Amino acid sequence: MVEFTVKGVLFDMDGTLVDTTQCVEQAWHALAVSHNMDGDALLKHVHGRPCLDTLKAHFPVSCHTPEYAHEFELRIVNNTDGVHVVPGALRAVQSLEHNKWAVVTAASRMWATMRMQQAGLPLPKCMVSCDDITRGKPHPEGFETGAKCLGCDPRDVVVFEDAVNGVVAARAAGATVVALSTSTTADALLSAGAHYVVRDFTQVRIADDGANIVVHISQ
Repeated sequence: MVEFTVKGVLFDMDGTLVDTTQCVEQAWHALAVSHNMDGDALLKHVHGRPCLDTLKAHFPVSCHTPEYAHEFELRIVNNTDGVHVVPGALRAVQSLEHNKWAVVTAASRMWATMRMQQAGLPLPKCMVSCDDITRGKPHPEGFETGAKCLGCDPRDVVVFEDAVNGVVAARAAGATVVALSTSTTADALLSAGAHYVVRDFTQVRIADDGANIVVHISQ
């Protein structure tokens, strides 16, 4: 059992609070194939980064507009195949006071809001999406902004993430990082800098006493 104390909690969304791996990978794979690309190879690059960044990095210029990215995101959000709450995630957010946690996601605000509502999760008081920052993961701006929203120094928060880009961003912000191996291997997450790796939130217990947040991890 590992135990540590923080002032705030930042959650990624896709793959961390809500398991969307199946529908996200289906959509990207299909888009790659439609452009005569290797869909399996592309999937190594899509998790934990803004949709538009992925489109600009791997697809023709005709796909590089915010309008195209928005339309593609809508296709993903409207597909609920395999979408479910990560085990223990609801208990984790419900154990925290509303002003002690935030969501920091590479998704748009529209995507994040719809996904959390579809999964039956409460919406946070503070949400940092790709619409709110200029530099997405692996840059630390999102997590720095999330910590600021909670009134915390990034070094006083714990970040829960499932993607390599997110782990790198959280470490660069100075946060303690607990990674979930829902979409990425434990070895890859540890290599990226995660302090701890768990299967899901059933290995995590969060206790908020009003002054501090104590995080317990069973490994």
